[in-house]
Amino acid sequence: MKEYHEKFDPSPYMPKAVEILGKMTLQEKIGQLHLLGTVRNLDEDLVRSGTIGAFLNVPDVQTANRLQHLAVEESRLGIPLIIGHDMVHGDRTLFPIPLAGAASWDMDRIENSERISAMETYAEGINWVYSPMIDISREPRWGRIAEGAGEDKLLGSAVAAARVRGFQTINPDTGYPYVAACFKHYCGYGLSEGGRDYESCDISERTLHGEYLPVYKAALDAGAMTCMSSFNSLNGVPVTGSRYYLTELLRQIWGFAGFVVSDWTSVEELVNHRVVRDKKDAARRALLAGCDMDMHSGAYVEFLEALAQEDPKILPAIDESVLRILCVKFAAGIFANPYREENNSAAFLKEEYRDAARDLAAHSMVLLKNKDNILPLRRDGKKYLVTGPMADARREALGLWGGRGDPQTIVTVREALEKEEGIETVYLAGCDFEGTDRSKFKEAARLAAGCDSIIYVCGEPCQWAGEGGGRIDIDLPEIQYEYLKMLKGLKKPIVSVLLTARPLACSRLDEMSDALLLGWHAGIEAGNAVRTLLMGDLSPSGRLPVTFPRATGQIPMYYATLSAGRPRSLFPRRYRDCPSDPLYPFGYGLTYSSIVYDDITIENPNLRPGESLRARVTLTNVGDTDVEEVVQVYFCDVVSSLATPDKLLCDFEKVSIAAGQTMQVSFSIPSHRFTYLNEKLERVLEPGDFRLYIGADSTCEAFAPFTVAE
Repeated sequence: MKEYHEKFDPSPYMPKAVEILGKMTLQEKIGQLHLLGTVRNLDEDLVRSGTIGAFLNVPDVQTANRLQHLAVEESRLGIPLIIGHDMVHGDRTLFPIPLAGAASWDMDRIENSERISAMETYAEGINWVYSPMIDISREPRWGRIAEGAGEDKLLGSAVAAARVRGFQTINPDTGYPYVAACFKHYCGYGLSEGGRDYESCDISERTLHGEYLPVYKAALDAGAMTCMSSFNSLNGVPVTGSRYYLTELLRQIWGFAGFVVSDWTSVEELVNHRVVRDKKDAARRALLAGCDMDMHSGAYVEFLEALAQEDPKILPAIDESVLRILCVKFAAGIFANPYREENNSAAFLKEEYRDAARDLAAHSMVLLKNKDNILPLRRDGKKYLVTGPMADARREALGLWGGRGDPQTIVTVREALEKEEGIETVYLAGCDFEGTDRSKFKEAARLAAGCDSIIYVCGEPCQWAGEGGGRIDIDLPEIQYEYLKMLKGLKKPIVSVLLTARPLACSRLDEMSDALLLGWHAGIEAGNAVRTLLMGDLSPSGRLPVTFPRATGQIPMYYATLSAGRPRSLFPRRYRDCPSDPLYPFGYGLTYSSIVYDDITIENPNLRPGESLRARVTLTNVGDTDVEEVVQVYFCDVVSSLATPDKLLCDFEKVSIAAGQTMQVSFSIPSHRFTYLNEKLERVLEPGDFRLYIGADSTCEAFAPFTVAE
């Protein structure tokens, strides 16, 4: 895993920004801090007067150009607009949802997907995306877990950096990034209690700084130009009004030099948190905390002028925020290239974009079960019943935050398999996502009788996830199990394909399926990606970025738990009614072959601080299929001053290994990855004994010892 440290540097643009600032009226300055979430005709006067600096939800490139012409050619200072857009997993070409993309463990593919998204978004007239969403979450009831990279800080940090680099790819035609990235939601949003969106979050400072904050720092270090504050309160402090999080930590300690935008109306919502008296007080607190731009609440534009007369701290804070915003506008090329080509239909859904979407989707899907090697399916004239509520659900493949995607561009599982040569398919949905309608059961049984096997495509609709998409029970609805039970009674082999936006507690699905492929919500090429894997054109290579529990009641469940006084190996039963271990552990996934790990070797077992641990492992593909393997490296600090995780991911590498091949995979792991936070929140590397585990998932047991010297 590579590390990137290329922070955004505004210094080349500061002289120009200072020059413009010196010409601005107070009203024009406040306008740069004002972001509207709707575009109306009457807003044209705001643009002409220079009293608005940003929009989101601009419907098309024509509107974007019209607004930019007004700003550049008719306002007094000609400052262009920054036009934002919620970019989650694509614009027109929709890729797998972010959680699915993280399951690829492939940073090059993830970066490329965001590069394509940035190019399409740029063509829309947009120059700023509210992405990546990088909140670590161990709460699958929370609908927005779908937008992040799962539960682990190292994997999450790698994904965050890759997504930022993809978005801010330099456009060769302009010499500037296609779009400016905005990492969110800073910070701790994924800690939402009970999976209830917008809920308060409470966590120890040590866990917050050690496990949750590093992903935001990774996005910052990768060069992200902007940051979005989160809705939530964290340890009693609403983040949008927190000077500690937005200024002291983010800017003074971490060195962030871009600007901070609030989440939608989160400035005004400080009133609802009851930490300010009214909207005016909310504007004062948010600005002085370090929130530069107010998204849609109107608090800044309504009250900052009056506040500037009342409080001597307000005007310098306004000037600082304006300078940060202007520098980003320069750095993102908005001053140099405010307009876009309007005859731009060729910029979207290119064949190579669809190929990339299919490639990432196929590499993101995780094979969870394959009893008796039922997969891959055979092509020798076999007949398959394709059934289930997700088999032909075109809209659902778009996933949450479907952007400007068109359901008609989607390829469903049914459509893909119907085009496959060498097999015959028949289709019947059989049941809906939920409800009690069993009227199609008999027809399904009749059709299945004439088929060799059943392909059952189940899951949750896309609207069940995302913002406000919390679920109290993260299993499949009962009707989907009733239908599957009926199919199981037909004594036909069943290959289940699970399309979901979150981990599900789907023990019964595992039990009743002969094979189980986790297909996620995988975007416009979802069906083709599923077909590619089912038919064996590609071996599955995805690995879980998040733990799948057996039951909702096990939540929170994650791999990096602290050592317990009564070890799980000696006291395995923590529940009377359910095993304590997960259904599928973090990092888990099967291929169409078997990989043997052997001979873990550490070249420098006496590690000194500042050095890198050099380790290698031997892999042998003992099967007859070429595969990609995600080699995962974990460590354990055997004796530490404070309790530390039993295992913690410290490196990984995705490698291709041919059938029958033996290869060595080498790692050079910086010593700082073996550190932890002490009671004073200082990052320390303690001398002593360590273990380095290398294997296929977080349950791997083979290790080599090493020591850290004084």
